Amino acid sequence: MGIVSKKLTVEELQTVKTIKEEYTNLAYALGELEIQKIILLDTQKDITIREKQIAKQLQEKYGEGTIDLETGEVKS
Repeated sequence: MGIVSKKLTVEELQTVKTIKEEYTNLAYALGELEIQKIILLDTQKDITIREKQIAKQLQEKYGEGTIDLETGEVKS
């Protein structure tokens, strides 16, 4: 008794291949998003470090207060 071989239709096979390709593309896109997320988080860390550094420098120079970003005036 031999193994009976069955074969998908061309349309069925194409549908299965398309779905597999869609999953592959999705996985690739998710990987790209993860890389972008890592880059953005690193950028955020850099900005936060720079913000803290300038805040410390300005506080030492001008004391506590808020900065008017239009005029540059430091208000205590």
